[in-house]
Amino acid sequence: MNKKVVTLGEMLLRLSTNNNNRFITSKSFDIHFGGAEINVGVNLANLGLNSYVITKVPNNDIGTASVNYLKSHGVYTDYVKTGSERLGIYFLEQGTSLRNSKVIYDRADSAFCNIDIDELDIDEILENTDLFHVSGITLTLSEKTFELSKLILQKCKEKNITTSFDFNYRSKLWTLQEAKEKIVEILPYVDIAFAGYLDFINILGFKTDATNLMDTYKDLYPKVAEKYNFKYIVSSMRDVISASKNNYKCILFHNDNIYESKQYQIDIVDRVGSGDAFTSGFLYSFLTSDDNNYRIQFAAASAAIKHTIVGDANLTTKEEIENLFNSDSFEIGR
Repeated sequence: MNKKVVTLGEMLLRLSTNNNNRFITSKSFDIHFGGAEINVGVNLANLGLNSYVITKVPNNDIGTASVNYLKSHGVYTDYVKTGSERLGIYFLEQGTSLRNSKVIYDRADSAFCNIDIDELDIDEILENTDLFHVSGITLTLSEKTFELSKLILQKCKEKNITTSFDFNYRSKLWTLQEAKEKIVEILPYVDIAFAGYLDFINILGFKTDATNLMDTYKDLYPKVAEKYNFKYIVSSMRDVISASKNNYKCILFHNDNIYESKQYQIDIVDRVGSGDAFTSGFLYSFLTSDDNNYRIQFAAASAAIKHTIVGDANLTTKEEIENLFNSDSFEIGR
């Protein structure tokens, strides 16, 4: 597979409670590396694409360990810069049953927040690139990461490189008004948008009189696509039964048509990274298939499997993902 994908985002150190313990009672934490665009990059490399990550990590042993994590999963680290003093951290309290999971961020003034455009040769990075991906999280971390994101998206448009953007709104990182101001500024350069109806309403300001979720999408998809000239809009639909049980499916809007995946009933082991698995699943199938039904089935199954895997990355195979949406059997593979 010769497709080249580049993602831009922050490498994070995840410290999560084990056995569903609370923060206040935990004596130890499980360690994982991750981050939205990092997860997408790792997942795409795992599926066989030439995956490159643009990020910056500290010049110390923790930074080295994070780079080794990328290398261990086949991600190219040519565009990983070093400097500054700290890697961003987030703490995860795993929820269960009626108790939701909880995240605490400690990522201010991280190495990635201080990345300079002058550290990167953007034209060289984009040479032979088929797709560039970034998310709203990167837009909010610092003015430097926002300007870098915007510049790369603009250059991709000039070079006719497909661009992908995940709204990925995080209320703990910015307000809806701040998100709107930054996101709207980069949307003219986006081809594939990963967004849900709340993004359309709360961030982009669209209104609807629809009374159920599917009708809301049918009403808003054409309006959003026309205003921002998106080629594809991809959304996930999650029915939360509890912190441990969700129903999950995905939908795709392209050329005035809506494509739906099958629905999965999921017993959750680790929900973190499932949205990134959805994104990477669609991007992989977008780059390797012209069949929109296959694309949305692959994206949904990719996300569904991730819920069963501990850690941020979706360490599964193309065959496992395809088997999930092609079969209803859960027998042991022998």
